[in-house]
Amino acid sequence: MKKTKWWLIVVGVFYLLLTCMNLYALFFDNSIIRGTLPPPVNDDTLKAFSDAWMVFIFEFGVLGGMCVYASHTPAQSRLLMLTVIFAEVFRGIAADAIWMTRGYSTADYIPFIIIHLIIIVTGVMWLPKKAP
Repeated sequence: MKKTKWWLIVVGVFYLLLTCMNLYALFFDNSIIRGTLPPPVNDDTLKAFSDAWMVFIFEFGVLGGMCVYASHTPAQSRLLMLTVIFAEVFRGIAADAIWMTRGYSTADYIPFIIIHLIIIVTGVMWLPKKAP
């Protein structure tokens, strides 16, 4: 259960750090977001992407907070971990792959796909067993 606890803490803190970094980009320095979008980028495009991205970032914050909270009772975290694992598959790898086919930077998204894979594989390895 120790590995499960640490998985929850590491993933949770990672998600919370991503949340903070992205909230900064959304509300204080949108040039960061502008630089990640494929051209042409105008103010309407940036606003639409930022509004949609904000929902994604709020999800990260909630999942991160819940992972850290669940680390206090890792044996009971199976459903949360499965939620994170499947989110990493679809919101992570599948979405990144689709974005790359639509012109987003492969150099930006390949490292994230590797991170998604690490979270998925270690999550599956350290998933608490089902209760009898």
